[in-house]
This record gives sequence, C-alpha cells and structure tokens, in this order.
Amino acid sequence: MALKEFLKEKFSKDEDFKAAEKEFKIRKIIEERQKSSNERELERFFEEQRQAKIKMRLETIRKQKNRNALVGPIMDKTNIFKGHKSILTNGPSVFKKVKTKKSTFFK
Repeated sequence: MALKEFLKEKFSKDEDFKAAEKEFKIRKIIEERQKSSNERELERFFEEQRQAKIKMRLETIRKQKNRNALVGPIMDKTNIFKGHKSILTNGPSVFKKVKTKKSTFFK
C-alpha cells in the first residue's frame, strides 16, 4: 500500500509540475505577443550582449584556472639559473668571426 501511495504522490507532483510549466509557457507567449517587434528586437539585443559578457568572464576565469594549474606549483620553486652569468651575451661569442693569422701559403 505504501508503494502505491508513493507512486501516486510522485505522479501527481509530475503532473503539477507539467501544468505549471505549461502555464508559464502560455504567459510568456502572451507577453511576447503584446510587445512590438522593436521591443522584442531590443530585448534580444540586450540578451545577446549579456550572454557575450558572461562568456568573456567564463573564458578569463578558465584561463586563470589553467594558468594557475600549469604554472602555480612550478613558480614556487627557486630558479636554478638565477644569479648565473648569461652564456650567450657575456664573454666571447661563438657566432663572431675570430681573427686568425693570414696564411702565407696562399697569397
């Protein structure tokens, strides 16, 4: 008996929800029909702008999370190259031409 009562209550709640949803849709349709086309277009424009702002915020949050996930633990460690002389800029360069004595064999 308890199972039958439980199922009856559950289905009645589903029916109530469906009825409320249907009523909401009808109200929304009536409100849309009462507005002019310009008002509907203006509301659509504002909604698109709002959605674009939300999307941009989400992208920045996701980038920050990715950056923190990728760089966070690594940046806490000390830099092993800090305090060392730069190999490429100081001292004789490997890429510069080295002056050599002219060969006397080929004149």
